[in-house]
Amino acid sequence: MIQRIEPMLAVAGEPFDSDDRLYEVKWDGVRCLAAVEQGEFRLWGRELADYTTRYPELDTLRELPAGTVVDGELVVLRDGRADLDAVLRRHQLTGQFKIKLASRQSPVLYVVFDILFHGGRSLMAQPLRERRQILADTLRLLDHSRTVLSDGIQGAGKVLFEHVVRQGHEGVMAKHLSSRYLPGRRSSSWLKIKPREILPCVIIGYIPSRSGFRSLLVATQRGSVLRYVGEVSVGLTRQEWGDLVRRLPGRIRQEPIVPCRKKAVWLEPELYCRVRSLGWTRNGRLRGASLAGLIER
Repeated sequence: MIQRIEPMLAVAGEPFDSDDRLYEVKWDGVRCLAAVEQGEFRLWGRELADYTTRYPELDTLRELPAGTVVDGELVVLRDGRADLDAVLRRHQLTGQFKIKLASRQSPVLYVVFDILFHGGRSLMAQPLRERRQILADTLRLLDHSRTVLSDGIQGAGKVLFEHVVRQGHEGVMAKHLSSRYLPGRRSSSWLKIKPREILPCVIIGYIPSRSGFRSLLVATQRGSVLRYVGEVSVGLTRQEWGDLVRRLPGRIRQEPIVPCRKKAVWLEPELYCRVRSLGWTRNGRLRGASLAGLIER
């Protein structure tokens, strides 16, 4: 039997381009390794905690060749983005009835990004570029409704980073294509790149749509002055979005609380949020802005 292996860990980095790196979305979920032996599968995470009974919907992993170990992230997707709260609610369930019900109502997706063993043979000393090819070939055997390969690109790390953050993802991973898999170790061969700045903002208006609003207009303190800093449209959970739709109409005012040339429905400055960004543009707007949650006051 293959022993459980501690996951390899990354260190923090800044956005950059390199033809020697594989760039992937950093999925905001639960880290999970999986082993398949004799038609059975095992799941575990950091500190080797056993997750096998928590995710019965991943039983299709049994179709992988015996002696396979893969590494990835368990996520629950909402509008194409990982909903961390949703997967943590799944992860904390213990009763088998509740787990089976949740596996049908809120199934996880296993996003796999590495392979450590294949046919009982360790691949950890091989470079990532070779492991990824073996992984892609191996995952073709599976039904992709519950297990998918984490897509990646080479070279254009900055463009991918800005794109995924604008979509509301946590950030990107930048992995050296020649890197070995180092169990339990944190290595600069793997970099986790997240937005540099999260600011508290006040919602000063919104662009309406049939379903409530298309985007929010936000302002924040710059120096000692409240200023309009940008328009944000992604990053809220479905629950937060629905809560805002119900709360916006009762706070309408005629003019914006701060100067803003947008055509919008203006609000009293009573609703607050956190906004994730890549920094500032030259004209004082947030670059690559996305919502990072509501602030209750």
